[in-house]
Amino acid sequence: MKIGSLGSTPLIPHHQAGTLKLLAQSTTERAPTLPDVPTFEELGFKGLVLEQWIGVFLPTGTPDAIAIRLNSEANRAIADAAVRQSFSKQALEPVGGGVEQFDRVFREDNAKYARLVKELKITTN
Repeated sequence: MKIGSLGSTPLIPHHQAGTLKLLAQSTTERAPTLPDVPTFEELGFKGLVLEQWIGVFLPTGTPDAIAIRLNSEANRAIADAAVRQSFSKQALEPVGGGVEQFDRVFREDNAKYARLVKELKITTN
């Protein structure tokens, strides 16, 4: 038997219809959209938190003014109530923040997953 891990967004309708059972969420807290699905940590898998994020990347050399403007507009968009509601229905939490903040998240996750691939000897077929 194989068990996969997939972001919950495409699975929510199937879970709500009862045609698919979600076993756990990989986030630190339960998504409000999926209050009946425990987190891995709640199930005893301490430290198993695999947050998913969506970000915007720009080519090297993009002027700072463009990056700052794009970041500002993205933050403004995710502050909109309708956008937040749309994200929430998909069990997504819009966070926003600054360019440096996103860079830190990206670098930390990159290091974490590189370590996990090495430690767990993960390969592709």
